[in-house]
Amino acid sequence: MPRGRPRKNPAAPAAPRTRGRQAAPKPLPFAYRLVLNQWLLGLFNVKKFEDLAALLKDEALEGLDENNVHRFHHALTAQLFNLTQLPSDLLLEYDQNIVRHTQRLSEKRVRRGEEPLRWKYFQYLALLFTEIYLDRCFRDAAGLLQELNTHVAAFNEGKPDGDQIKPLEEGAEARLQLNKLAFWMATGSGKTLLMHANILQYQHYLAKHGRARDLNRIILLTPNEGLSQQHLREFGISGIDAEIFSKDARGLFAGQAVEILEVTRLREDMGDKTVAVDAFEGNNLVLVDEGHRGASGGGDGAWMRYRDALCEKGFSFEYSATFGQAVKGSAPLSDQGCSTLWDAEEVDQSGEAADGGAVSVLVE
Repeated sequence: MPRGRPRKNPAAPAAPRTRGRQAAPKPLPFAYRLVLNQWLLGLFNVKKFEDLAALLKDEALEGLDENNVHRFHHALTAQLFNLTQLPSDLLLEYDQNIVRHTQRLSEKRVRRGEEPLRWKYFQYLALLFTEIYLDRCFRDAAGLLQELNTHVAAFNEGKPDGDQIKPLEEGAEARLQLNKLAFWMATGSGKTLLMHANILQYQHYLAKHGRARDLNRIILLTPNEGLSQQHLREFGISGIDAEIFSKDARGLFAGQAVEILEVTRLREDMGDKTVAVDAFEGNNLVLVDEGHRGASGGGDGAWMRYRDALCEKGFSFEYSATFGQAVKGSAPLSDQGCSTLWDAEEVDQSGEAADGGAVSVLVE
């Protein structure tokens, strides 16, 4: 397993020094606009990720006990009391889902004589947070939307207009506003394995709510052909059926394998080397690896429109070490912080997650 080490959250930015007429305040950095992060930490009665991580950092807690329960689960429930929204039996249910998915991803590895997967504490928390979010989203999307808007209102109080977060629309369908999660992860922190687990998590909740047949395709968008080939090999290691996308290959068998496609091939219309977004329909599970690079530097963010069309009635997971860089030059990406699940790493001056850092999960 990757053994990345999450860093502390960045300290609050210092107020700028001014002479004479006071300068206009700087906009609140993206890393401080992750309100979904703050909301979820509040479910554990903590305000900072470090407070939660401190309970699990002992490497002796990695792995399962004799009853196939993560030791991380025992550590959390032994030290956090009166979690009204996360009772112990519900946390155990989430843990057992993670155990089952981990065993599924370990099967082929064990047959090759390798050790089964063992999550680091920040990877386990990423999966646990995803369980909580998907459960809430599938079970009561309207209630989740209202909870998030309540937190947004508290976040906005007393802040200038430029730093406020736009609330979700309570009059629109909640599920379609809550169908995107993004993981802000450092290089080496295991995002590919988390992606594999996220696929199984999403499929589990589809099946649990009688919607497994709703899923049209599973699509992975990558920035280049080299990364597409790398993902193809890694899906094979995890025993997940995957293939490089071909316009002529799937037909009636679409949805039975992860289809890997470079984001640069997506267009409005079909071409010799490009694919029309409309060809995929809209109820897909879309995985995006560093796709936001197409929106950096003030671009029009065409890839974001394509992704939105692909998962219009489905769901999207996005993974990146460099959201901060893209946000600096992109208004659409800056809006990603409006509903952030959690933030667990230090962000360096370039906007990149510190090497070895853990995970942030954002909802757009």
